[in-house]
Amino acid sequence: MAKRVLVISESFGLGHERAADALTRAMKQLVPDIEVRHTNSIGSSFPRLKDMIFRCYLQLINRLPQTWHRFYENSRAQTDDETSRRMVQLLLEGSITSEIKRFRPHVIVCTHPFPAAVIAGLKEKGLDVPLVGIITDYDVHGYWLNQNIDLYIVGDNSLKNGFTDLNFKPRRVSGQGIPIDPVFAQSPGREEAREKLGLDIGRPVVLVGGGGWGLGALGKITAMLAEMPEGPQVTVVTGINTGLRKVMMRSFSNKGSIKVEGLVDNIHEHMWAADVMVTKPGGLSTTECLASGVPMVLFDVLYGQEVWNARFVTGNGAALKADSIEAIPEKVRIITSDKNSSKLLHKKALLLGKPNSGPDAAFNVLSLAGAL
Repeated sequence: MAKRVLVISESFGLGHERAADALTRAMKQLVPDIEVRHTNSIGSSFPRLKDMIFRCYLQLINRLPQTWHRFYENSRAQTDDETSRRMVQLLLEGSITSEIKRFRPHVIVCTHPFPAAVIAGLKEKGLDVPLVGIITDYDVHGYWLNQNIDLYIVGDNSLKNGFTDLNFKPRRVSGQGIPIDPVFAQSPGREEAREKLGLDIGRPVVLVGGGGWGLGALGKITAMLAEMPEGPQVTVVTGINTGLRKVMMRSFSNKGSIKVEGLVDNIHEHMWAADVMVTKPGGLSTTECLASGVPMVLFDVLYGQEVWNARFVTGNGAALKADSIEAIPEKVRIITSDKNSSKLLHKKALLLGKPNSGPDAAFNVLSLAGAL
Protein backbone atom coordinates (compact mmCIF):
# COMPACT_ATOMS: atom_id res chain seq x y z
CA MET A 1 0.00 0.00 0.00
CA ALA A 2 1.34 3.42 -0.97
CA LYS A 3 2.37 5.70 1.88
CA ARG A 4 0.74 9.11 2.26
CA VAL A 5 2.42 12.45 3.03
CA LEU A 6 0.44 15.57 3.96
CA VAL A 7 2.32 18.82 3.21
CA ILE A 8 0.88 22.04 4.63
CA SER A 9 2.16 25.49 3.73
CA GLU A 10 0.92 29.09 3.74
CA SER A 11 1.03 31.69 0.97
CA PHE A 12 1.98 34.72 3.08
CA GLY A 13 5.45 34.30 1.57
CA LEU A 14 5.88 32.35 -1.64
CA GLY A 15 8.95 30.68 -0.18
CA HIS A 16 6.76 28.48 2.03
CA GLU A 17 4.87 27.28 -1.05
CA ARG A 18 7.96 26.80 -3.18
CA ALA A 19 9.71 24.73 -0.52
CA ALA A 20 6.62 22.53 -0.26
CA ASP A 21 6.45 22.14 -4.05
CA ALA A 22 10.16 21.28 -4.24
CA LEU A 23 9.79 18.67 -1.51
CA THR A 24 6.78 17.17 -3.28
CA ARG A 25 8.66 16.83 -6.57
CA ALA A 26 11.67 15.30 -4.85
CA MET A 27 9.52 12.76 -2.99
CA LYS A 28 7.79 11.67 -6.19
CA GLN A 29 11.16 11.21 -7.87
CA LEU A 30 12.39 8.99 -5.06
CA VAL A 31 9.14 7.03 -4.60
CA PRO A 32 6.89 7.47 -7.66
CA ASP A 33 3.84 5.85 -6.07
CA ILE A 34 3.92 8.01 -2.94
CA GLU A 35 0.63 9.83 -2.31
CA VAL A 36 1.24 13.50 -1.52
CA ARG A 37 -1.37 16.10 -0.70
CA HIS A 38 -0.13 19.70 -0.58
CA THR A 39 -2.59 22.12 0.96
CA ASN A 40 -2.62 25.67 2.29
CA SER A 41 -4.31 25.66 5.70
CA ILE A 42 -5.58 29.25 5.94
CA GLY A 43 -5.91 29.75 2.19
CA SER A 44 -7.99 26.59 1.75
CA SER A 45 -10.29 27.15 4.72
CA PHE A 46 -10.48 30.95 4.89
CA PRO A 47 -9.55 32.43 1.47
CA ARG A 48 -10.86 35.89 2.33
CA LEU A 49 -8.91 35.95 5.57
CA LYS A 50 -5.79 34.80 3.74
CA ASP A 51 -6.19 37.64 1.21
CA MET A 52 -6.68 40.17 4.02
CA ILE A 53 -3.59 38.96 5.91
CA PHE A 54 -1.62 38.97 2.66
CA ARG A 55 -2.60 42.57 1.86
CA CYS A 56 -1.88 43.76 5.41
CA TYR A 57 1.53 42.08 5.38
CA LEU A 58 2.45 43.68 2.05
CA GLN A 59 1.33 47.11 3.26
CA LEU A 60 3.35 46.69 6.45
CA ILE A 61 6.62 45.64 4.83
CA ASN A 62 6.29 48.24 2.08
CA ARG A 63 5.22 51.24 4.18
CA LEU A 64 6.36 50.42 7.72
CA PRO A 65 9.21 47.92 7.39
CA GLN A 66 10.79 48.95 10.69
CA THR A 67 7.51 48.24 12.49
CA TRP A 68 7.44 44.73 11.08
CA HIS A 69 11.09 44.28 12.03
CA ARG A 70 10.43 45.31 15.64
CA PHE A 71 7.49 42.91 15.84
CA TYR A 72 9.57 40.06 14.41
CA GLU A 73 12.47 40.69 16.77
CA ASN A 74 10.28 41.18 19.83
CA SER A 75 8.47 37.89 19.19
CA ARG A 76 11.54 35.99 18.03
CA ALA A 77 12.57 34.71 21.46
CA GLN A 78 9.03 34.20 22.79
CA THR A 79 8.87 30.45 23.27
CA ASP A 80 5.87 30.57 25.61
CA ASP A 81 3.37 32.71 23.68
CA GLU A 82 0.34 30.59 24.56
CA THR A 83 -2.13 33.32 23.53
CA SER A 84 -0.98 33.28 19.90
CA ARG A 85 -0.89 29.48 19.86
CA ARG A 86 -4.45 29.23 21.16
CA MET A 87 -5.71 31.74 18.57
CA VAL A 88 -4.11 29.76 15.74
CA GLN A 89 -5.49 26.50 17.12
CA LEU A 90 -9.01 27.94 17.38
CA LEU A 91 -8.78 29.14 13.78
CA LEU A 92 -7.26 26.08 12.12
CA GLU A 93 -7.70 23.01 14.32
CA GLY A 94 -11.07 22.01 12.89
CA SER A 95 -10.09 22.17 9.23
CA ILE A 96 -6.70 20.52 9.79
CA THR A 97 -8.26 17.73 11.85
CA SER A 98 -10.77 17.08 9.07
CA GLU A 99 -7.97 16.98 6.49
CA ILE A 100 -6.01 14.48 8.57
CA LYS A 101 -9.05 12.26 9.03
CA ARG A 102 -9.78 12.28 5.28
CA PHE A 103 -6.23 11.72 4.04
CA ARG A 104 -4.86 9.57 6.91
CA PRO A 105 -1.19 10.60 6.36
CA HIS A 106 1.78 8.55 7.52
CA VAL A 107 3.77 11.77 8.06
CA ILE A 108 2.88 15.48 8.06
CA VAL A 109 5.21 18.25 6.86
CA CYS A 110 4.70 21.95 7.59
CA THR A 111 6.64 24.78 5.97
CA HIS A 112 4.97 27.43 8.15
CA PRO A 113 4.78 27.58 11.98
CA PHE A 114 1.00 28.14 12.15
CA PRO A 115 -0.13 24.69 10.95
CA ALA A 116 2.86 23.13 12.71
CA ALA A 117 1.63 24.55 16.04
CA VAL A 118 -1.86 23.19 15.44
CA ILE A 119 -0.65 19.69 14.59
CA ALA A 120 1.75 19.72 17.54
CA GLY A 121 -1.30 20.44 19.72
CA LEU A 122 -3.15 17.52 18.14
CA LYS A 123 -0.20 15.27 18.93
CA GLU A 124 -0.53 16.30 22.56
CA LYS A 125 -4.14 15.07 22.37
CA GLY A 126 -3.12 11.70 20.97
CA LEU A 127 -2.44 12.10 17.23
CA ASP A 128 0.24 9.52 16.45
CA VAL A 129 1.78 10.83 13.19
CA PRO A 130 5.36 12.09 12.77
CA LEU A 131 5.56 15.86 12.26
CA VAL A 132 8.29 17.62 10.25
CA GLY A 133 8.87 21.38 10.38
CA ILE A 134 10.76 23.03 7.50
CA ILE A 135 12.10 26.46 8.44
CA THR A 136 12.39 28.46 5.20
CA ASP A 137 14.65 31.26 6.48
CA TYR A 138 18.12 31.33 8.01
CA ASP A 139 16.82 31.97 11.48
CA VAL A 140 15.08 30.04 14.25
CA HIS A 141 11.99 31.91 15.44
CA GLY A 142 10.27 31.12 18.73
CA TYR A 143 6.96 30.43 16.97
CA TRP A 144 8.52 27.25 15.56
CA LEU A 145 9.55 25.70 18.86
CA ASN A 146 7.55 22.72 20.02
CA GLN A 147 8.64 19.41 21.50
CA ASN A 148 6.02 17.58 19.42
CA ILE A 149 7.87 18.37 16.18
CA ASP A 150 9.79 15.18 15.43
CA LEU A 151 12.20 16.63 12.86
CA TYR A 152 13.27 20.15 11.94
CA ILE A 153 14.80 20.77 8.52
CA VAL A 154 16.88 23.97 8.45
CA GLY A 155 19.06 25.77 5.93
CA ASP A 156 22.45 24.95 7.43
CA ASN A 157 24.01 22.98 10.27
CA SER A 158 25.12 26.24 11.89
CA LEU A 159 21.45 27.08 12.54
CA LYS A 160 21.30 24.33 15.13
CA ASN A 161 22.83 26.93 17.44
CA GLY A 162 19.63 28.94 17.08
CA PHE A 163 17.73 26.33 19.05
CA THR A 164 20.39 26.39 21.77
CA ASP A 165 20.24 30.19 21.94
CA LEU A 166 16.52 29.90 22.70
CA ASN A 167 17.15 27.24 25.36
CA PHE A 168 15.27 24.64 23.34
CA LYS A 169 16.36 21.07 22.72
CA PRO A 170 14.67 19.66 19.59
CA ARG A 171 14.19 15.97 19.06
CA ARG A 172 16.10 15.98 15.78
CA VAL A 173 17.48 18.62 13.40
CA SER A 174 18.70 18.17 9.83
CA GLY A 175 20.88 20.97 8.48
CA GLN A 176 20.88 19.59 4.93
CA GLY A 177 19.18 22.69 3.57
CA ILE A 178 15.87 24.34 2.73
CA PRO A 179 14.29 22.16 0.02
CA ILE A 180 14.70 23.52 -3.49
CA ASP A 181 13.84 21.96 -6.83
CA PRO A 182 16.00 18.89 -7.55
CA VAL A 183 16.90 20.43 -10.91
CA PHE A 184 19.40 22.71 -9.15
CA ALA A 185 21.73 19.71 -8.82
CA GLN A 186 22.00 19.44 -12.63
CA SER A 187 23.89 22.61 -13.59
CA PRO A 188 25.32 22.34 -17.13
CA GLY A 189 27.70 25.28 -16.67
CA ARG A 190 27.45 29.01 -17.35
CA GLU A 191 28.19 28.98 -21.08
CA GLU A 192 25.63 26.32 -21.91
CA ALA A 193 23.01 28.08 -19.80
CA ARG A 194 23.66 31.38 -21.60
CA GLU A 195 23.43 29.74 -24.99
CA LYS A 196 20.08 28.21 -24.08
CA LEU A 197 18.74 31.60 -22.94
CA GLY A 198 20.11 33.42 -25.98
CA LEU A 199 22.60 35.49 -24.00
CA ASP A 200 25.99 36.74 -25.18
CA ILE A 201 28.65 34.54 -23.61
CA GLY A 202 31.23 37.35 -23.58
CA ARG A 203 29.22 40.05 -21.78
CA PRO A 204 28.31 40.29 -18.08
CA VAL A 205 24.89 38.96 -17.13
CA VAL A 206 22.98 40.47 -14.20
CA LEU A 207 19.81 38.83 -12.88
CA VAL A 208 17.43 41.07 -10.92
CA GLY A 209 14.57 39.85 -8.73
CA GLY A 210 12.33 41.00 -5.93
CA GLY A 211 11.12 37.64 -4.70
CA GLY A 212 7.97 35.93 -5.88
CA TRP A 213 5.96 39.11 -5.39
CA GLY A 214 8.33 41.32 -7.38
CA LEU A 215 8.93 43.72 -4.50
CA GLY A 216 11.41 46.56 -4.40
CA ALA A 217 12.38 49.35 -6.78
CA LEU A 218 13.06 46.96 -9.67
CA GLY A 219 12.43 49.62 -12.30
CA LYS A 220 14.90 52.06 -10.77
CA ILE A 221 17.49 49.33 -10.22
CA THR A 222 17.19 48.17 -13.82
CA ALA A 223 17.49 51.70 -15.17
CA MET A 224 20.73 52.24 -13.24
CA LEU A 225 22.17 48.92 -14.40
CA ALA A 226 21.28 49.79 -18.00
CA GLU A 227 23.44 52.92 -17.73
CA MET A 228 26.55 51.09 -16.54
CA PRO A 229 29.45 51.60 -19.00
CA GLU A 230 30.21 47.87 -18.83
CA GLY A 231 26.97 47.28 -20.76
CA PRO A 232 25.66 44.29 -18.84
CA GLN A 233 22.86 42.08 -20.08
CA VAL A 234 20.07 42.39 -17.52
CA THR A 235 17.22 39.96 -16.93
CA VAL A 236 14.51 41.11 -14.52
CA VAL A 237 12.11 38.61 -12.96
CA THR A 238 8.98 40.27 -11.56
CA GLY A 239 7.31 37.11 -10.25
CA ILE A 240 3.53 37.31 -9.84
CA ASN A 241 3.62 41.12 -10.08
CA THR A 242 2.09 41.26 -13.56
CA GLY A 243 1.42 45.00 -13.33
CA LEU A 244 5.09 45.73 -12.75
CA ARG A 245 6.09 43.50 -15.63
CA LYS A 246 3.83 45.40 -18.05
CA VAL A 247 5.19 48.76 -16.89
CA MET A 248 8.79 47.61 -17.16
CA MET A 249 8.30 46.05 -20.58
CA ARG A 250 7.04 49.40 -21.84
CA SER A 251 9.81 51.34 -20.10
CA PHE A 252 12.63 49.20 -21.51
CA SER A 253 11.14 48.25 -24.88
CA ASN A 254 13.97 50.06 -26.70
CA LYS A 255 16.73 48.48 -24.61
CA GLY A 256 17.88 45.29 -26.28
CA SER A 257 20.09 44.39 -23.34
CA ILE A 258 17.13 44.39 -20.91
CA LYS A 259 14.78 41.41 -20.72
CA VAL A 260 11.74 41.46 -18.43
CA GLU A 261 10.19 38.17 -17.31
CA GLY A 262 7.24 37.39 -15.05
CA LEU A 263 6.85 34.22 -13.01
CA VAL A 264 9.28 31.78 -14.62
CA ASP A 265 9.65 28.02 -14.30
CA ASN A 266 13.33 28.06 -15.25
CA ILE A 267 14.82 30.38 -12.63
CA HIS A 268 17.61 27.81 -12.25
CA GLU A 269 18.75 28.45 -15.82
CA HIS A 270 18.78 32.21 -15.25
CA MET A 271 20.86 31.75 -12.11
CA TRP A 272 23.29 29.38 -13.83
CA ALA A 273 23.78 31.97 -16.58
CA ALA A 274 24.28 35.00 -14.31
CA ASP A 275 27.49 36.60 -13.05
CA VAL A 276 25.54 38.17 -10.21
CA MET A 277 21.99 38.33 -8.90
CA VAL A 278 20.58 41.53 -7.44
CA THR A 279 17.87 40.39 -5.06
CA LYS A 280 16.01 40.78 -1.82
CA PRO A 281 17.29 38.24 0.71
CA GLY A 282 14.32 35.89 0.77
CA GLY A 283 14.99 32.42 2.17
CA LEU A 284 14.30 30.48 -1.05
CA SER A 285 15.96 33.03 -3.35
CA THR A 286 19.19 33.01 -1.37
CA THR A 287 19.12 29.20 -1.11
CA GLU A 288 18.76 28.86 -4.88
CA CYS A 289 21.54 31.38 -5.50
CA LEU A 290 23.88 29.50 -3.17
CA ALA A 291 23.08 26.20 -4.86
CA SER A 292 23.82 27.82 -8.24
CA GLY A 293 27.05 29.42 -7.04
CA VAL A 294 25.91 32.86 -8.19
CA PRO A 295 27.17 35.84 -6.10
CA MET A 296 24.47 38.12 -4.71
CA VAL A 297 24.02 41.84 -4.22
CA LEU A 298 21.32 42.27 -1.58
CA PHE A 299 19.00 45.27 -1.34
CA ASP A 300 16.12 46.29 0.93
CA VAL A 301 17.60 44.44 3.91
CA LEU A 302 15.24 46.20 6.27
CA TYR A 303 13.07 43.85 8.21
CA GLY A 304 12.45 40.63 10.04
CA GLN A 305 13.58 37.34 8.66
CA GLU A 306 15.36 38.91 5.69
CA VAL A 307 17.81 40.64 8.02
CA TRP A 308 18.83 37.21 9.30
CA ASN A 309 19.03 35.77 5.79
CA ALA A 310 21.31 38.62 4.79
CA ARG A 311 23.51 38.14 7.85
CA PHE A 312 23.92 34.48 7.00
CA VAL A 313 25.04 34.93 3.38
CA THR A 314 27.10 38.11 3.84
CA GLY A 315 28.68 36.78 7.04
CA ASN A 316 29.77 33.69 5.14
CA GLY A 317 31.21 35.73 2.27
CA ALA A 318 28.69 34.73 -0.43
CA ALA A 319 27.02 38.12 -0.96
CA LEU A 320 27.51 41.86 -0.85
CA LYS A 321 25.00 44.17 0.79
CA ALA A 322 23.95 47.43 -0.85
CA ASP A 323 23.01 49.95 1.83
CA SER A 324 20.97 51.93 -0.70
CA ILE A 325 19.49 51.43 -4.16
CA GLU A 326 22.04 53.89 -5.53
CA ALA A 327 24.89 51.70 -4.25
CA ILE A 328 23.82 48.67 -6.30
CA PRO A 329 25.69 49.43 -9.58
CA GLU A 330 29.01 49.79 -7.75
CA LYS A 331 28.49 46.46 -5.96
CA VAL A 332 27.64 44.84 -9.29
CA ARG A 333 30.73 46.41 -10.85
CA ILE A 334 32.94 44.89 -8.15
CA ILE A 335 31.66 41.42 -8.99
CA THR A 336 31.61 41.70 -12.78
CA SER A 337 34.92 43.56 -13.14
CA ASP A 338 37.10 42.12 -10.36
CA LYS A 339 37.80 38.47 -11.14
CA ASN A 340 39.29 37.79 -7.72
CA SER A 341 36.22 39.11 -5.91
CA SER A 342 33.92 37.24 -8.25
CA LYS A 343 35.77 33.93 -7.83
CA LEU A 344 35.82 34.28 -4.05
CA LEU A 345 32.09 35.03 -3.82
CA HIS A 346 31.35 32.18 -6.23
CA LYS A 347 33.46 29.77 -4.18
CA LYS A 348 31.85 30.83 -0.90
CA ALA A 349 28.38 30.43 -2.41
CA LEU A 350 29.14 26.92 -3.61
CA LEU A 351 30.55 25.98 -0.20
CA LEU A 352 27.27 27.03 1.44
CA GLY A 353 25.05 25.80 -1.38
CA LYS A 354 23.02 22.64 -1.04
CA PRO A 355 21.74 21.73 -4.52
CA ASN A 356 20.56 18.34 -3.23
CA SER A 357 18.49 19.80 -0.40
CA GLY A 358 15.22 18.76 -2.03
CA PRO A 359 16.14 15.05 -2.37
CA ASP A 360 17.81 15.09 1.06
CA ALA A 361 14.65 16.46 2.72
CA ALA A 362 12.53 14.00 0.75
CA PHE A 363 14.65 11.10 1.99
CA ASN A 364 14.19 12.17 5.62
CA VAL A 365 10.43 12.62 5.23
CA LEU A 366 9.92 9.37 3.36
CA SER A 367 11.96 7.53 5.97
CA LEU A 368 9.61 8.81 8.69
CA ALA A 369 6.66 7.69 6.57
CA GLY A 370 8.13 4.21 6.25
CA ALA A 371 8.24 4.53 2.47
CA LEU A 372 11.93 3.62 2.04
